[in-house]
Amino acid sequence: MGYYSRIIGLDLVETDLSKEEFFAKWRKAIKATEGTSKEGYLDIYNWDIEHKENGKLWFTLGTTDGSLEAKHYADKALAQFISSVIAGDAECMLEFDGENGERWGYYITAGMVKDIEYVRMVDGKPLD
Repeated sequence: MGYYSRIIGLDLVETDLSKEEFFAKWRKAIKATEGTSKEGYLDIYNWDIEHKENGKLWFTLGTTDGSLEAKHYADKALAQFISSVIAGDAECMLEFDGENGERWGYYITAGMVKDIEYVRMVDGKPLD
């Protein structure tokens, strides 16, 4: 996507990793974008990590400037990172809304990222 878009949803996500392991993987994901067209675009994200009663960690996504509106050029790389840290039995969705009304997103489980299809329908029939 080459324009401003907004994150409209990311579930609270459980991880089996420690906070140190989580952030080591995050630094590695950022480093993997160096020298590519995605360089610098993962740097806009930050993470809020908290402990839950079952002893596991939960994380949520934020941005360094506090706004979920940005040029999300590394959206797929972000989804792939989440798939590398999400707990083995967990799932989540990461969704975006573009300035031209376009919507896209990813269904994420451990080691897997699938595109979410958004189909406009009327009376159960696709408009396209």
